Amino acid sequence: MISKKDSFLYPIWEKLESNLSKEFALNELAFFSTYSPWHFHRLFSRFQSENVKDYVRRLRLEKAAFEIKTTSYPILEIALETGYTSQEAFTKAFRKTLGITPAAYRKKFQTKQRKFDGLQTLKIFGIERKDISIKKISSFHLLYKRHIGPYEEMPGFPKDLTFIQPFEQYFSKHNQDAKDQKWIGISQDDPDITDPNKIRFDIGIPVSSHTQCPNGLGLQIVQGGERLQIRVRLAYEKLPRVYDAVINEFFPHFYRRLANDAPFEVYLKREPKETPITDLYFALRD
Repeated sequence: MISKKDSFLYPIWEKLESNLSKEFALNELAFFSTYSPWHFHRLFSRFQSENVKDYVRRLRLEKAAFEIKTTSYPILEIALETGYTSQEAFTKAFRKTLGITPAAYRKKFQTKQRKFDGLQTLKIFGIERKDISIKKISSFHLLYKRHIGPYEEMPGFPKDLTFIQPFEQYFSKHNQDAKDQKWIGISQDDPDITDPNKIRFDIGIPVSSHTQCPNGLGLQIVQGGERLQIRVRLAYEKLPRVYDAVINEFFPHFYRRLANDAPFEVYLKREPKETPITDLYFALRD
């Protein structure tokens, strides 16, 4: 769990993760952390178990892996978009990070024999056609707290409410209550790609763009656009299996293509003794 003393990471994550193609100087990032470049480098590396350069390289390669997994775009094209000047250099970096070549990775996911169509895949979770729709959403700001680790540790709205305690300062200032909020979770990483211990899961609430972040929280922008909405009536522990089915079985048969943006979930019904109702939102390509 991220402690208050590690909250300097939030503005750094926002800078890096929303500008993955940009190169940041260490002293520029250190400025946002309020630490000296040397101290910032040491603290970031200690928390992330990798330095800034390796962190950015890994996120770029993981986004590339998702493109390889879910599209038919030429690997060279993906390599160039990831910032590599040749397919050979990209393949070397990809294999070093993911332990497999890009071509073998694509074959692993795109040559599976599927015995039934995508909708049948979702019916085993009680999801019917009426639970699936396409909606256009506007961009919004999310005040959030990050959990790092396997999705199984926090597959949905946290059971341990101490996790959302950092929001209390915000609620107190605005005379609000946690139970009245529209809570949203963002699955930043694909567990087929990312090391389970490095998976990022963000829990938060929509807020104004002018919101001042309380200590221990971050502010990110969730981009708008068309999203596939799927309503799920299952315990949170089963949500990782639903995501796996949607991405790996449903979308290959769907007439719209999955975009390379993190899906998010809205917790509509989260009373402890009742079956949760959760809306999942998957970004669609134009």
